[in-house]
Amino acid sequence: MQIPNQNRSRRAACSTTKRSGLALLVVLVALGIVSSIAITLLRLAVMHHRQAQHETSLAQSRWLAESALDRTTVQLKADAKFNGSTWSIPAKELDGRHTAQVTIQIKPIENSPQAREVTVVADYPSNTTQRTRTRVVRRFDL
Repeated sequence: MQIPNQNRSRRAACSTTKRSGLALLVVLVALGIVSSIAITLLRLAVMHHRQAQHETSLAQSRWLAESALDRTTVQLKADAKFNGSTWSIPAKELDGRHTAQVTIQIKPIENSPQAREVTVVADYPSNTTQRTRTRVVRRFDL
């Protein structure tokens, strides 16, 4: 009669082991799913951070280009022979980390001796390979 009792205890032990193995498998699958979600959220956060940095650089580059146009207007009013320049802005005048460079080119317009074509190229930040460039072309009448 001891044989049936041993079989029952073996079956119970085997059943408990299968349940423990199944529980471990469920926990591992759940951990894998949670890890995948966490990695995806981290990637999204990094992507949004990079996009925000790009938007900031783009806005700064546009402001620099507009400032260069204002600067050119003043220069042309003071000296009609002004033909452009390169304007380097040190980091301490901006955000403290990045420099900027703005190039101003001025060309006379054919058949309009009092008009000039002004091309402004603003690079921000100029000290990195991932810079943002804004190019603006305007016509100025003297």
